[in-house]
Amino acid sequence: MPFNFIKESCINHSREIVEEHISKLQPLNYNQFRWWRTHTDNVKPLGKRAPLKDRIMNGDFEPSSYFWQAQLALHTAKDKIDLNHHDVQYQLEILAVDLARYKRLMEDFEKEESQRMGDLYDAFTSAYQITKNELEEAFLKWPGDIASFYGMAEEFFRKTPSENRKNMRGRGRPKKVQTVQIQNKPKRGRGRPRKNEILN
Repeated sequence: MPFNFIKESCINHSREIVEEHISKLQPLNYNQFRWWRTHTDNVKPLGKRAPLKDRIMNGDFEPSSYFWQAQLALHTAKDKIDLNHHDVQYQLEILAVDLARYKRLMEDFEKEESQRMGDLYDAFTSAYQITKNELEEAFLKWPGDIASFYGMAEEFFRKTPSENRKNMRGRGRPKKVQTVQIQNKPKRGRGRPRKNEILN
């Protein structure tokens, strides 16, 4: 049944948490060519030539908001049916639009998230002349958000020679940051420092 599938496999956050994130976004007017999108985070990337700090403050590397819109679509679908009264055929009919919206939003999420993650890696490795492996290791150790990670990077990567950085490894590992996995792209579990919890 669609409801069981949604409940067990896809809804990762309570409606309260989802609506809290949605409230920070700007509602969109209906667009027949992008009907599945209901909100926007209004992030317009500054581009590679902009200073790294400005790109961080602009939100260039924040998690894609399409994830939260997709979660809202599932909660909306869940509220439309009653397993005690609605058979499978009725559920499929009444949930068709919501499930299609969820599918398209997750496709948008994976595309935008992949792009932002790639830009994040490129920006930091270029700014500090470090490898992606070094950056991943630093991300895994960092308990804060991207802005605070930038402050650490300015102090550590700019002022600590490469050989000294290697000697400092293995002295303990703070709690890992858990993010979203997307196939064939930089692994989300090894990605940006957290801002908000993504998939539990």
